[in-house]
Amino acid sequence: MNKHKTILLLSGGMDSLLITALAHQRGDDLYALFYDYGQKTNKKEKDCFDKICDHYKIDNNSRKVLNLDALKSIGGSSLTDSNIDVEVELDKKSIPNSYVPFRNTIFLSLATSYAETINANSIMIGAVLEDSLGYPDCRPEYYATYNNLIRVASTCDALKVETPIIRMTKSQILFKCVELKAPLELSWSCYQSETKPCNECDSCLLRAKAFSEIDMNDPLL
Repeated sequence: MNKHKTILLLSGGMDSLLITALAHQRGDDLYALFYDYGQKTNKKEKDCFDKICDHYKIDNNSRKVLNLDALKSIGGSSLTDSNIDVEVELDKKSIPNSYVPFRNTIFLSLATSYAETINANSIMIGAVLEDSLGYPDCRPEYYATYNNLIRVASTCDALKVETPIIRMTKSQILFKCVELKAPLELSWSCYQSETKPCNECDSCLLRAKAFSEIDMNDPLL
């Protein structure tokens, strides 16, 4: 019997670490995608991607790095433009400048293309509803709509985008990582630094808050 084939959108962050751990726990045949879109912490994220893949024994033939320089050229995000400082706004009232326009749709389109070539069953992404005020492509209705698109526009009738952690809080995500013994020390959340977490950007602050809520020390600090 063939194993369930899952393509992981693995950025090296805590959310994508957890979906990797969940797919591994399920016994899936794992494939991993990393997108180099000119993000400020690209080298560090890529290093975390490789180490997480090594940890879960995803071999080199089942991991791909895709170059998306076009997103950096388009600009409009503090994650890709060195002239834009990353905003700190945990209680988001509007879309933050770290939003990369239409990024998840571009990511999912390429993942769907890859899925067609290997006849994958699932594409798994670490989208979190808690982020949806800041990132509109983190909402459940977005993924329901995208799954409809797959049905009408691809050759994979059974392919589905899975969002297993979409309704979890960051502290619940962290707790589940601990429960599954996921290697948190191999993950990276900072938007600005590749050497030491800045502890200033939204992503660092959310990570710190989660560790505080479950009364645990971050292995990166």
